[in-house]
Amino acid sequence: MPIHLRAASQQDLRALHALDRACFPAGIAYSRAEMEYFLSHPRTIGLIAEDEEGHLAGFILAESAPRHRMAHIITIDIHADSRRRGVGRVLMETVESRLKAASAEAIRLEVAVDNDAAQRFYASLGYEVRGRIRGYYLGKLDALVMEKALDLAAPETEQEK
Repeated sequence: MPIHLRAASQQDLRALHALDRACFPAGIAYSRAEMEYFLSHPRTIGLIAEDEEGHLAGFILAESAPRHRMAHIITIDIHADSRRRGVGRVLMETVESRLKAASAEAIRLEVAVDNDAAQRFYASLGYEVRGRIRGYYLGKLDALVMEKALDLAAPETEQEK
């Protein structure tokens, strides 16, 4: 699926909030105020994927954390019509590249214990389960903490081989 990536901005708030509510149940989806905070925070990297017609296919919000070297995926939301078409993979790989450029050494995310599809997706990208947070969602549903180390080594040049 051909997609175009661009930076998220405050002007996208309404559309991103609507997609987040469509992707996650009430109480798990972020509030409008939380989304506004993420979009305005200087350490947030927000990317939007649009299809060929300019429709929102998905988005990702991540937080770079240079002091701790551990970045965080806040959320990744893919429109139902765009799922299983590579949109999530492109968003994840692009944000990982940007976080790496911002000196992140690893990335952390949380995923519901009952979301097998998302767990498989993150595992396919190299994320590993590192822990569990009891009652993370609505005080009832546990979350798995998954992490991925980023390879910060510079690639070999032809002369170094």
